[in-house]
Amino acid sequence: MDWQAFGFKDDPLKTSPIMKSTLELFTGHQEEVRVCRDVLTGSNVRLVIEGARGVGTTSFANYLRFSAEAKKMYFTPTTEIKVEQGWRFETLLAAIISNFVREIELRPEFEKFLSDQRFQSAKALSSRIAETYRSFGVDAFGFGANFGKQAGIVTQPVIVPSTVFGHHLEDLVGLVKEAGFKKGVLFQLNNLDIDEIHNQEDLKYLLNSLRDYTQIEGTNWLFVGDVGLRRFIAQYVDRLDDIISYEVIINPLPEPEFLEMLHKRIQFYGESSKAAIPIDSEVFHYLYTITNGRLRYIFGLTLRLLNRLYIGDLTNRVTLDLAKPMLMKLGRDRVQRSDITPMEEHVLQLLVLTSNATPSALAAKLQKTTQYTGRVLAILVDKGLALSKREGREKIYVPSVDAVIAYTEI
Repeated sequence: MDWQAFGFKDDPLKTSPIMKSTLELFTGHQEEVRVCRDVLTGSNVRLVIEGARGVGTTSFANYLRFSAEAKKMYFTPTTEIKVEQGWRFETLLAAIISNFVREIELRPEFEKFLSDQRFQSAKALSSRIAETYRSFGVDAFGFGANFGKQAGIVTQPVIVPSTVFGHHLEDLVGLVKEAGFKKGVLFQLNNLDIDEIHNQEDLKYLLNSLRDYTQIEGTNWLFVGDVGLRRFIAQYVDRLDDIISYEVIINPLPEPEFLEMLHKRIQFYGESSKAAIPIDSEVFHYLYTITNGRLRYIFGLTLRLLNRLYIGDLTNRVTLDLAKPMLMKLGRDRVQRSDITPMEEHVLQLLVLTSNATPSALAAKLQKTTQYTGRVLAILVDKGLALSKREGREKIYVPSVDAVIAYTEI
């Protein structure tokens, strides 16, 4: 999309999270920010941040981190740790140490510490980790593995014992404090999504193993994941549950705050006061409603609409009448690319019409057995057309945003 033609220096609908350079774009969640900032005045903080995908949990966590760093409270790496499926504990610690070392080396305020033996030793370990990674290849670290028990935590090389990583972590925290960051380092672990990325046993293993390391003096932690992360910790990771400092749920922005955020983006990226996104406000209202306020989906769908419908002055505005049928077509195209069978499509259509559906409820409507319906639902989840969540003993299924768009009647 040529955004310069609309008066923008860059894409105002970027789906990337808030970073240091874009902190002023952060909007809303004022009460949650206030409480979390109070929590971060403590020490050895362990904060759980959860919310549905696409609502801005990573942006919220980044805003907390970078705002705290600006006050010299914490040192925090620019990039969060994206915890991949199938990682063993040593792999997670290796990623944390390597990220820590790289960030220190890049920051000018640490220049006088680069010859320090503590840093040199940690850097040597980081180089060794990188060499091991190259030797064993991507698959050895679980990247790209199929979800499930074969995701391979046992196949990854143990680079060094976890206790050695702990010693280096303590040393690096000491350097950070000497550099003037009085409360130490603030790490952010992302992708802690149960069932969607990590199966329960793998995540239980990782969090239980990490527990003692989160108590290292001067380390502070943000755990970021999907809705249900805090409940999972409470039910299955007792040792970590006991020391969680606080938990916060990030809900979608109310529509007025979403529109405020959109206005901020237009001003931030616009090259003139005349810069405007060629989308009618009714379209944004419709997208907000149909996606339940999930920002990443709203921006992604807006870009797809513009790419399909904007033809210079022939359609200089995308109206709701233009948008609705095109959105349905885009949704159905994406559904069909999943090689969906007629029965799977039928179940998916029912899922769109049924709130918080269970296999038994759908089976009754389909006049099929619960076991058969459960298998079809599992296939839809595997194809990314549905999501599942556990509520007590029941598994609840909800359609993907693409499915909602495809089968919601105009």
